[in-house]
Amino acid sequence: MRVSFKILWVIFIFALLLSGCENISPKPPEISELQIREIQTRHYENVSYEEAIKAVIASLQDQEFIITNVNEKLGLVTAYKDIEAIDTWELFSYSLSGGKGTYQTTKRTEANVTVRKEGNFIKIRVSLVEKGITLHGGIKWTKPIYDPEVYQKIFSKIDKALFIEKEKI
Repeated sequence: MRVSFKILWVIFIFALLLSGCENISPKPPEISELQIREIQTRHYENVSYEEAIKAVIASLQDQEFIITNVNEKLGLVTAYKDIEAIDTWELFSYSLSGGKGTYQTTKRTEANVTVRKEGNFIKIRVSLVEKGITLHGGIKWTKPIYDPEVYQKIFSKIDKALFIEKEKI
């Protein structure tokens, strides 16, 4: 029995397209939960609760986040920032199959910030998650962010916002 090259090519392309649909779950972090909390948390003294909430909101807005929710009673601020990115693998697989259209994925960074008063200190914890959002609003992938440099940048912005808030600049 002779199998034509065209049939083998169609089977190969079909298998290639199906493999692109598989979701790969992110590797669990190689750091402990305690280390994650240390990266995500800062303590501030001589700062009021209200100043801390305002500084968190201002610093997130300065970093182009869109604030979606503020609950002062619970000390919770949620926000997101979108960056459009072309999904090159999806573009490649659709171009092989003769498909046309736009193959853009929005890379969304979501921030959840909690502000707590603990004695004479204010504790601020920032938790970041990165998501791939399709054109139709579906979530392609989700990945928590554990990079200490990312959190350091956010906390330096919060530090500056606290200074500005305190000095009433």
